[in-house]
Amino acid sequence: MTHYHLILLSLVALGFQSCTFRPAIDDQGVVTVRNPNKMMRNHGFSEFEKIKRTRAISQDPRHIQAVARVANRLKKVIEMPDAEWEFVIFKDNSPNAFALPGGKVGINTGLFQLIGHGPQGDALLAAVLGHEISHATANHAQQRMYRGVALGVLASILWCSLEHNDVDHPQYTVAAFATAYYLVDSLPFSRKQEYESDKIGAVYMAKAGYDPRVSIELWRRLLSYHTRRGGQKPEFLRTHPLDNARIRALEVFMPTALRYYSKHRASR
Repeated sequence: MTHYHLILLSLVALGFQSCTFRPAIDDQGVVTVRNPNKMMRNHGFSEFEKIKRTRAISQDPRHIQAVARVANRLKKVIEMPDAEWEFVIFKDNSPNAFALPGGKVGINTGLFQLIGHGPQGDALLAAVLGHEISHATANHAQQRMYRGVALGVLASILWCSLEHNDVDHPQYTVAAFATAYYLVDSLPFSRKQEYESDKIGAVYMAKAGYDPRVSIELWRRLLSYHTRRGGQKPEFLRTHPLDNARIRALEVFMPTALRYYSKHRASR
């Protein structure tokens, strides 16, 4: 591979990286909402419909009422006028939730085994939903899509260069490059989005009148849950940060989130 091609590959990589991550929250906790493009929005809607057809939906009134209470408060403080909000509870024992572009949110019943019900349960649920919704409002899925396009372009350039220089078995080199790119770029990028969503979620719940410090309690419970199940694999192999790292980052950010909580309480 010539120096020219290496330089070109590096410039393309840097170009894609510089344009695909734009922070959606600043140091003061001001959140920028970014609506998805039409393609991502339609994809989110179609995927959510597919999930609803293939997974069992819970009709437990305790869960439905809790989600409705918390979601209604959060929606009032989230400026996303094009969102078509829909919250569905799925029968699944894993304590997870997710959000898709356009305002589609899924919550697993296993989450309620972790957070319970009542005022504390609502606050913990607000931490979960605030985090997941922030993935949609920050347009994280579209950023990851662009990152995937970058990988495809770079792999194509590398393949063409190797073939041009008659390198034996170029597929091995391209596969090694893709693996390295995934480890040093894609996974750290995903973890960066998770940290960002933790912060945005804390701001959303604070604006809605939930104590954002409860978000730290949520991750402590998740840490305990993961520890009971054997712990977590090393962070560099994960799309999500380790629970302890998330707790520390939220503790640092908490004074900012608490300012929004204080403003909410003062306005009542």
